[in-house]
Amino acid sequence: MEKRGWLLVIPVFVLSIVLGACGGSGDANNSDEKVITYALWDKEQASVYQQLAKDFEKENKGIKVKFEITPFAQYFTKLETAITGKNAPDVFWVNIPRAPDYINNGVLMPLDDVKFDKDKIPEQYLKAYTSDGKLYGVPKDFDTNALFYNKTMFDEAGVSYPDDTWTWKTWQDAAKKLTKADENIYGLAAPLTWQGGYYETIYQNEGSPFKDGGKKSGFSDQATIDGVEFWYDFTKNGSATPLKEMAGTTGSELLLNGRVAMSVDGSYMVPVIFKEKYGKDNIDVAPLPKGKTRATTSNSLANVISANTKNADAAKRWVAYLSTKEASEKVAESGVVIPAYQGAADAWINAYPDKNLKVFTEAVNYAIPLPNTKNSSAAIAIEGDVLGKAWTGEESVQAASDELAKKANALLKK
Repeated sequence: MEKRGWLLVIPVFVLSIVLGACGGSGDANNSDEKVITYALWDKEQASVYQQLAKDFEKENKGIKVKFEITPFAQYFTKLETAITGKNAPDVFWVNIPRAPDYINNGVLMPLDDVKFDKDKIPEQYLKAYTSDGKLYGVPKDFDTNALFYNKTMFDEAGVSYPDDTWTWKTWQDAAKKLTKADENIYGLAAPLTWQGGYYETIYQNEGSPFKDGGKKSGFSDQATIDGVEFWYDFTKNGSATPLKEMAGTTGSELLLNGRVAMSVDGSYMVPVIFKEKYGKDNIDVAPLPKGKTRATTSNSLANVISANTKNADAAKRWVAYLSTKEASEKVAESGVVIPAYQGAADAWINAYPDKNLKVFTEAVNYAIPLPNTKNSSAAIAIEGDVLGKAWTGEESVQAASDELAKKANALLKK
């Protein structure tokens, strides 16, 4: 489980597991065998990919896939250390915000000769991993965001369930009615985070965190500022969990503990929330409420290959295999993530037939990919510290946004 962009998170204990496709070390006894390392961060997805590796190895004699599983909080730090030491995994995951840095620094191998059905992958996700006409990543999945809500808490408060008619005002009114501050129960988890947080409401207000092709910050624009203000207002008016109480926890955890009635989360949280009995019995999902427009952020993870791999042919075969209809459908059937391969999403929806999961796949029609232009990742990294001044009352949202725009512009010029 992970937020799949960059989050303002509390670090967790380091855990790095190295597993072979069959659960062992993956080391080859035959010197003629080629062992390719495959690095990923999501333990929820690991088991299905390990099964795919077994199938792949049967079809590709002489190739073994060795897994390196590292929690998201440590994944990129470990990866960058390996890259610096010229010991990067042969194949690994990258997300949209990180892609430009790896592409621009020559870390990734072009994949234009990898054979897969490009027509089955949404264009916006292929574009996110393309630079100067070359493809550097094969999208393996995508995610969108929706409003997870506790049906039992809505029933007890006499509030109608959220649906596609909800507006910002409906959302605010419901959050207030669902709040029991004296019992430490709130209508919404509204953490200080971008993906699944204020970026959703920025885009719903027709603003943007970046403009001019990513060369300038959009936080000086009023539409963007008002989008942040709307998200902050849940905390300000007392209908969202106070910021200090969000430390060390997440909206989904509060939702599963009955401490909030609503939480904005991505489709990647579906297997986490609905594998719990409480989640199965009490929680469902609805589209995000509409502001000036309907919008949500979207991310896509891609399989990429190290430019320094010594096993390029084997690595390309593995990436190509993971992009097939067969592999995509097996991933979908597991319910862990929505495959990028168009047509496979129905199997993911059917993995949880009593839940309204189609809201995630329908959201692709109005989803906006996460920013991924030069130095946008550096600008995103400072947002929490600067906007946090508004959440703590040190500055107004207007002042904090203006400060962020200036600091972000300095980073974007580098």
